[in-house]
Amino acid sequence: MPLSVFEDKRPLYQTVAEQLSAAIQDGTYPVGSMLPTEAELCTRFGVSRQTIREATRLLLQLGLVSRHQGVGTRVERAQVAEAYVQRLGALPDIWQYVKETRRKVLRVADVPARLATVPLPGDPDQSWRMIEGLRFVGDESKPIAWTQIYVFPAYAAVSDAEERDAVPIYSLIEQRHGIKTRTVRQEISAMAISGEMAAVLRVPAGSPGLSVLRQYSSTQNEIFEVTLSVHPADRYHYTMQLDLSLAPEGQEAT
Repeated sequence: MPLSVFEDKRPLYQTVAEQLSAAIQDGTYPVGSMLPTEAELCTRFGVSRQTIREATRLLLQLGLVSRHQGVGTRVERAQVAEAYVQRLGALPDIWQYVKETRRKVLRVADVPARLATVPLPGDPDQSWRMIEGLRFVGDESKPIAWTQIYVFPAYAAVSDAEERDAVPIYSLIEQRHGIKTRTVRQEISAMAISGEMAAVLRVPAGSPGLSVLRQYSSTQNEIFEVTLSVHPADRYHYTMQLDLSLAPEGQEAT
């Protein structure tokens, strides 16, 4: 059945991937069987081959299927592995991440900037409020991320907010202090997970991981929050879509 373009505001391939995932989990496509061909799926969903390929790519990332040259796409498992796929294109996507995962706080402390795990601006002796925790998907026992959130001293009280674990910290700061986020600077890097971090993430020391560092700045150019998330490589996939802005005819795109 063709999908309605009004079904939701997400890219069409995500909706197709969700429906295929549901069909795998309910046994329509059992483990060991082959998914229909691209042409058959195009007809079934009323979409292009590119949409089907993108949907299949998501299923591959989730470990539900494998692709075999000249054979097709085989169903490998009926349940999604302990992994999380995040797509970030705007601040609302951070909200989605918070909604889809749960936080377990390990500790809250005031940490001088010079002793922080991440670089913090300003006086190195000034203490920032630090919230350290783990992120989980649903009822899974293995965390998908170890996180540290550093909050500028003037806004430290948000760490005691009742809704602290239900909404993004930057949003709490906006609501309580009347500031507005202007930019989020993000750095992503590969790393080896070791020491206590490996222990709490329940991975062997030296395991590969992904580090995501975010720096939140207000419209007043004040850095008010800095966060660090470390994800085990086999439990997290990060996807970002870049849309080119086309300039009117006769003008150069920027």
